[in-house]
Amino acid sequence: MALSGTLKDFGIADILQLIGHQTKTGRLVLRSGGDEVEVYFIEGNVVFATEKGRTAKNLLGNLLLRAELLSKEQLDEALGTQQRTLKRLGDILIEGQMVTPPQLAQMMRLQTTETLYRLFSWKNGSYEFSQEDVDPARSAFEPIRAESVLLEGFRRMDEWPALKKKVPWTEATFEKVKDLDTRDLPSIDDGGLGLDGGEDAEGKPTERHKLVFRLAVGGKDVQRVVDASRVGEFEALKAISDLMEWGFLKAVPPPRGTKALAQGLKIAGREPGPARGGGAPDLARSAGAAGKRPRALPDRARRIPGPAARPGRGPARLRAGPPLPLQRDVLLPEDCAGICIVASA
Repeated sequence: MALSGTLKDFGIADILQLIGHQTKTGRLVLRSGGDEVEVYFIEGNVVFATEKGRTAKNLLGNLLLRAELLSKEQLDEALGTQQRTLKRLGDILIEGQMVTPPQLAQMMRLQTTETLYRLFSWKNGSYEFSQEDVDPARSAFEPIRAESVLLEGFRRMDEWPALKKKVPWTEATFEKVKDLDTRDLPSIDDGGLGLDGGEDAEGKPTERHKLVFRLAVGGKDVQRVVDASRVGEFEALKAISDLMEWGFLKAVPPPRGTKALAQGLKIAGREPGPARGGGAPDLARSAGAAGKRPRALPDRARRIPGPAARPGRGPARLRAGPPLPLQRDVLLPEDCAGICIVASA
């Protein structure tokens, strides 16, 4: 069966349904803009998905690193071996006993499913399916039924917008509001808990909720909870949202503006001091650098007339340049450089 066309006429849901229903084996290539994804099927089941130009953070090695299954030193060593031997990274990690086969299977499955679910947001592009032999050894996990991917993809598309509103900050941390017993929580290294987690019951935490709770009260922010939980972004955020709604956790937004500046100074071990030129630090500008728009000055304060316009009068005016680009949420003292007090003649 040769199948090709545009996603506008035949969407990803229709494609998966057709391949699954007809139990086809082969390779599906989807393209949208500069993105390209290849999905491999055996008898209608997904065995592997790969993304061309996959971002560094979504590569297998970095997924294992962020899940706290590998150290940076171990990953560098494995990548060096891969360059010398051209072996697959997963094989190197298992041979070196850096990860176990269940841990590798769990993360490869997560990598594949996260790639698949992102396809449901594609509205334009093209697809092409070709029947061909697929090596089962490409996958370290049990094949995934196309129908289950279809149903889960629709569920996520329906719930995702509301979920992002409930948990809008990836840098937020958490305060424990009430205890949740996690003593009976089994290991997630067997690949079962981290992927399924049981059925949700209103107000009754599942094993997945307990896992996320334990990570959250351990001091991790939202992104680190997502990474270490190994359940994927959607499922981790859903568990966080439930725990907040049920009164187990309270989100602490990341510091912004003057609070971020104060925290940055504290981290740097320095006290706030005068800005260049002897004036006070421009906290409004710091807030702008941290992502908040500084309050606009009145029009009369923004104008700095020259000597001709205001002879003999030259009150000092505060002049700040454009906000500096900031790659972090905690302001450090160097973020406030370049501020000066200008006095007209």
